[in-house]
Amino acid sequence: MIRIAVLSDPHLHDVRFGSTAAEAPFVRSLSDSLHSTRIFNESEPALRAALDAIAAEKIGLCIIAGDLTDDGQPANWQAAAALLTDYSRRHGIRFFATPGNHDQWAMTGKPLVKNVVDPDGNVEARAGHGAPPRKGARLCPGMRMVGYDEVPAYAARFGYHPQPSDLHWETPFGTTPELEYRKAHFASPQGGGAFVSDLSYLVEPIEGLWLLSIDANVYLPDGSGGHVDCSKEGWNATVRHKPYLLGWMRDVARRARAGNKRLVAFSHYPVADIFHGCTPELETLPGSRAGARRMPAPDVAAAIAATGLPLHLSGHWHVDATAAVGGLVNVSVPSTVAYPAGWKCLEISAEGTHVLERAVHDAPGFDAWFARYAAEADRTGRESSSLAVADYWEFLDRHFETVVLERRLTEDWPARMRAMVKTMRLPDIAGLLSLPQTALPDIALSDIFVDWYRLREAGGGAAAGLSTERRALYAGLAQSAAGMTFPGGSDAAILAVFLRTLGLILAGDDGKRAALGRLREVSVPC
Repeated sequence: MIRIAVLSDPHLHDVRFGSTAAEAPFVRSLSDSLHSTRIFNESEPALRAALDAIAAEKIGLCIIAGDLTDDGQPANWQAAAALLTDYSRRHGIRFFATPGNHDQWAMTGKPLVKNVVDPDGNVEARAGHGAPPRKGARLCPGMRMVGYDEVPAYAARFGYHPQPSDLHWETPFGTTPELEYRKAHFASPQGGGAFVSDLSYLVEPIEGLWLLSIDANVYLPDGSGGHVDCSKEGWNATVRHKPYLLGWMRDVARRARAGNKRLVAFSHYPVADIFHGCTPELETLPGSRAGARRMPAPDVAAAIAATGLPLHLSGHWHVDATAAVGGLVNVSVPSTVAYPAGWKCLEISAEGTHVLERAVHDAPGFDAWFARYAAEADRTGRESSSLAVADYWEFLDRHFETVVLERRLTEDWPARMRAMVKTMRLPDIAGLLSLPQTALPDIALSDIFVDWYRLREAGGGAAAGLSTERRALYAGLAQSAAGMTFPGGSDAAILAVFLRTLGLILAGDDGKRAALGRLREVSVPC
């Protein structure tokens, strides 16, 4: 049996930022954390907790499906490389990375601006050379995201370059690891074009196992020496602008079948709709921006499935979900720094592939900076209830609630939904939609709204922490709203879409079980 750990989106942030000073100078602010899709300063304890669990299970291979670092600063890359190297040395774990959108930017990188908080709760910005002006920001030369050309210096041994023990290693361009030989030409919309690096690779670390890392990032030349980042489009941009990857993937899958190799592919972005059609429903609502970061379009997913890949692992969305298209199963791996924190364990044998879920419930030392957060909250008048927690999982859950109500509500839904979430309760919804009100509990719409996202992030599964009764209630509401039509943009229309998409998410849990069952029943490669 082959066992592989799969991590994604650890977003490692070095609070010392490479400093040897006793006091950590780069603790990110509480305000930034509560408006981000992830937490920052707790990333190292969380990653260590996951790596300790992997080591305890004596798993020797570990995939990291992108965003190893938080925004690719040199200090964060150095800390990440040192940490993984330490676990390789002490526990014999071999790591294989793929580029995320937070690990590097284009070929030469870009400056950043980040807020940090001191022990007294004072928040101050740190800005890299050339960053957009921000009042009161202090210059910090290391506050920049590295470019492609710098990544191998930190991560060559994490799959990007061949290692002496590898049985096979290649890229879409050949077997030479240097980046000058790993480039494709991209046309610029403004005319002309440029060569852009690609960090994809195929490696056989042990006999019979092929790991295919696909660089799905797309940076288009802008015609003036810079680049345009298409990462929000995910694989839609990859298929459109990097068609050579599909040909290579098809050839790799063919050779894997011919050579009886177990093939596991991974990239940062999902190759199938892990949200099971929710986004198109939300896009029917005027004012919704849910489609700004798109799932793969059906034709894109079909084109990827046609390559013959049997299994693909993805991250980016910090979601625990599984979807299938054709013969291809996409397993979306959760982050270690966002709800629901966890990782995956693949067990590959002649009988098939089992995907086992592993949660990160605690991370010793995660509360090291709570005193600074409390001081910041006192200075700003910010609510600090998220600090009164028993463990790391509860801390993430509190963070998640805040992000859903203060960010997702604004990003994904029309303004009318924001107004309703503040005031409405379940009986009000039932009255507006003419639903049966018999024995309906008096639940605030804000609670149902947070549960909608809990279920989505946990793939509709038990990790959402909802009772059987609550799930049954939601399933009944979704069924009642099926087929309802109301004037576009009305409160009733918004609520009907909300309930229908809740049903899609719950149904996605059934799809997850079916997809994983297919992997278990069919050996890899198929």
